[in-house]
Amino acid sequence: MQNTLLVFTFGFLLLLFSSGCQPPPGLADMESSFQTGDCQSCHSTIWKEWARSLHAKSWTNPIYQQMAKDFPNRVETCDPCHSPKPILVTGLGKMPQLRQERKDSGVNCLTCHVDSKGAMHGPKGFQSAEFHLNVEDPNYAQNPTQLCASCHGQPSVTAHQQIVDWHVNEKKNQNCTSCHMPSVERLHSNQSHEPKQGRKHTWEGSRSLSMLKRSAKLSIHRTGQNVRVTIVNKTGHQLPGDGLRAVILEVTFGSEIRQYIFSAEIAPDGLGLSSDNRLKLKQIRDFHFRIPINQPVKAKLFYRLLPDQDKTKWIPMIIVNG
Repeated sequence: MQNTLLVFTFGFLLLLFSSGCQPPPGLADMESSFQTGDCQSCHSTIWKEWARSLHAKSWTNPIYQQMAKDFPNRVETCDPCHSPKPILVTGLGKMPQLRQERKDSGVNCLTCHVDSKGAMHGPKGFQSAEFHLNVEDPNYAQNPTQLCASCHGQPSVTAHQQIVDWHVNEKKNQNCTSCHMPSVERLHSNQSHEPKQGRKHTWEGSRSLSMLKRSAKLSIHRTGQNVRVTIVNKTGHQLPGDGLRAVILEVTFGSEIRQYIFSAEIAPDGLGLSSDNRLKLKQIRDFHFRIPINQPVKAKLFYRLLPDQDKTKWIPMIIVNG
């Protein structure tokens, strides 16, 4: 038995060296390969999705840079999630560490996929590759919420805690990717022969008008002079998800304009919240008015990206007449 094993091992090594195979690349090799464009050259379709996403612009985004410059301790509390080292290296679910190289690439391929040995992690059916090692990781298919929470669910940064509600009421067979990384069939790499089921690497959210329109339900109910305007949070988390954002209800009738703001106020330390009246998970809010029967009513829902943003830049979400 030992002789057979030795012969097999010798034969495998002989085949390995005679074929010119090299040891699999390590973490440093993978980091270098990303910088030289190897990820892009092989996974061109996924790369294009990522390149137009806010993950790719998480560091260079003017809105982020504008807000972060005034935050205390931004290097420890803000920057690590906008240019993070690989989270499988620093610890899944732990506060990421700031990456010094290629900050301009933001949250890139290596941030979410590479481990300390240079292997790339992915869901079931993740294809083998000649260039790098692959690991079939259940976190990507069964519980990707834990991956997302490394940045979007840090308890120490409650101002940007977007995962807490989801954990409280996690839906069967649904997670963060169900909405923010919808299913798509495409070639996994340029070496693939057949399209495979995967997920879009676009991470659409508050900058997607279609997602904003689906995030809430707005309605007007009239009984005589009694008017009720109702908002329902239809997301899997609080709305808006981030502490810096705001959802604004504007109700207009006659010469009157009533505004109601759903947002959070960031504490002086830039980490916590001093107040919070955002729409909670599945929350319904009603607003009552007495309006003449023949007077029209209009309700508008807006999304505001920054606390001091001019109204002309608010994003119209939903408009209802009644």
